[in-house]
Amino acid sequence: MAAILPIALVAAAMYYFGSSTPQTDLSVALFLAAGSAIGALLGALAARRIPERALKVIVAILLVGVGIKEVYDAVVAAPQLVLVGTSVRSLAPTDYALIAAGGLVIGVVSGLAGVGGGILIVPFLALGFGIGQRIAQGTSLVAILPTAAIGALTYHRSGNVDVRAAAWMAGAGVPAALVGSALALWLPQRVLGGVFGVFLLFAATRIWPRRARADLPIR
Repeated sequence: MAAILPIALVAAAMYYFGSSTPQTDLSVALFLAAGSAIGALLGALAARRIPERALKVIVAILLVGVGIKEVYDAVVAAPQLVLVGTSVRSLAPTDYALIAAGGLVIGVVSGLAGVGGGILIVPFLALGFGIGQRIAQGTSLVAILPTAAIGALTYHRSGNVDVRAAAWMAGAGVPAALVGSALALWLPQRVLGGVFGVFLLFAATRIWPRRARADLPIR
């Protein structure tokens, strides 16, 4: 968390200031953050009661489905079917309530399965509310900042943060975040969606639970 915070902050700033119009929606991010913060806490509390393996399998299957759709849209789908909007449509109060509820669910899943909320927030916004790929990514970066800050502070107070290691990771991650954000702002949104789909497929392979290796008999 301590290393993620500065990286996400720099990337979010790039999405907001690096284009002629901000590629984020702060209102959506606020409701997402409120829901996901509560959800992450509930997920952490319930982690011991729900089988982690089963949940990770469900998340991985979900990511595979969304990843395949993103790649399909980028390669095969007709242009009018691809989400390339550069602004967020006018949302009703019920939409914001659903976004907060979705953030709550995403927070719970993240807390239970130990996965980053961003990989779930982006398809949630894109598929659920028709928000373009780039704005969905920028909004997700802003939304995870409060949770990352609270998590980093909590772990630091409990003495579970290696400040030196976090500094090294942040030092390497911040320049990469700048380059990655600049590339995301430059790429056509259709291509960006395809790249994100490939990332989701890769993330699914990493989340899928591995079988524990049996200890070799000692001779």
